[in-house]
Amino acid sequence: MGVELGLHEQLLFMGYLNRDGDLEDCYRAGDGFVFASRTETQGLVLLEAMALGVPVVSTAVMGTREILDGGEGGLIAAADEADFAAKTVRLLSDSNLRARLGEQARTYARTWSAPILADRMLAFYWTLVSK
Repeated sequence: MGVELGLHEQLLFMGYLNRDGDLEDCYRAGDGFVFASRTETQGLVLLEAMALGVPVVSTAVMGTREILDGGEGGLIAAADEADFAAKTVRLLSDSNLRARLGEQARTYARTWSAPILADRMLAFYWTLVSK
C-alpha cells in the first residue's frame, strides 16, 4: 500500500509490539497518533498514546466517542476522508499545535486512571444507595 501511494519512505509496519517498553517507544516516536478505526469498542489505544503525551487524530465513533468527548489532546475528525486527512495534515504541520495538544493529552489521560475511575464509580453507587 505504501508504495502505491508514494509513502514507502514514510511508513513502517511494525507488527505486534510487546508491552514491556517497545509499544511505548513506538507511540513516543511519532509526532501524532492517527486512528481511523470505525469499530473500536473501547478506544484504549487513544488513551495509551495520550498518556505518553502523543496528540491524536481520530473519528469519534463507538468507544472512541466517549474517550474523545472532551476534545482534549487531539483533533476529532468527521467520518469522511477529506476531513480526516485535513486534520492529520494540520496536526503534522503545526509543531505548536502538537505541543499544546500533547500536554492536554497527558493531563486528560490521567483522568482515566484506575483510581479516578474507581472513585467515580463509588460516587455513583453512593448516589444509588442514598436514595
